[in-house]
Amino acid sequence: MRRIIQEKIILKDYLKTLDISKAMIKRIKNHGDFLVNGQHVTVRYLLQKDDVLNIIFPLELSCIEPDDIPLKIVYEDEYYLVIDKQANIPCIPTKRYPHHTLANGLIKYFNDHHILATVHLVNRLDKETQGLMLIAKDSRSHYLLSQDIKQVKRVYHCLVEGTLKGEGIIDSPIAKAHDSIKRIISKDGKEARTYYRVLKNIEDKTLVECILDTGRTHQIRVHLSSIGYPLAGDQLYGAKENTLFYLDSVELSFVHPYTKEFLEFKKEDKYDCKD
Repeated sequence: MRRIIQEKIILKDYLKTLDISKAMIKRIKNHGDFLVNGQHVTVRYLLQKDDVLNIIFPLELSCIEPDDIPLKIVYEDEYYLVIDKQANIPCIPTKRYPHHTLANGLIKYFNDHHILATVHLVNRLDKETQGLMLIAKDSRSHYLLSQDIKQVKRVYHCLVEGTLKGEGIIDSPIAKAHDSIKRIISKDGKEARTYYRVLKNIEDKTLVECILDTGRTHQIRVHLSSIGYPLAGDQLYGAKENTLFYLDSVELSFVHPYTKEFLEFKKEDKYDCKD
């Protein structure tokens, strides 16, 4: 509920100041309501000073089946969740993985806690990747972060084959390989930039920290493989063995769109490497 402080403004223009997307405005028109002083109005209504605007957002229903998947919740408020995803679980149902995904577990959690929400993943992790993920509880909260997704900072740790030294930047565009889940370096691909630095050497392998400036599918896996250091166990990108590779989202931070508070979350990697 909001009290209007401007002298006169059309509701449609006022909604723009609230960062409500055009798609959401359409959904509110069709399945919710705009009330001014308790009365239904259209988006063409001319708001007056001291009018009281109440936006009735539509209920979000999900067709995803709930599933009893343990969730490690790091943070939760009215709008967002931060979870520590386990390795080897897909984020959302697909033809290849129709059941037992993170989204199924989230729906069960929402149902059990009487939260009227569906799944809005602000960032996604590959099936094999573990670590911190940010989830919005409604489409507007998701939209507010997706407007400036680069302000959601992510730091990853991974274990690669070989003895890598120092630090660097890999700035190579990534494209989808033809008829494959694999990604490749290609001049026709999308811009992709990864910053990396060595944390420590572990026998014939190296623990590496990566910071993403973009968020392409398989970005870290593709980029490190492209310089000759595939993730240990990631045979899709050139590793000698085919095992569950180690890739962990160990840090996540963002400015909360509603409170404007800077939130930062960190976890130790499996090798207990502390900066």
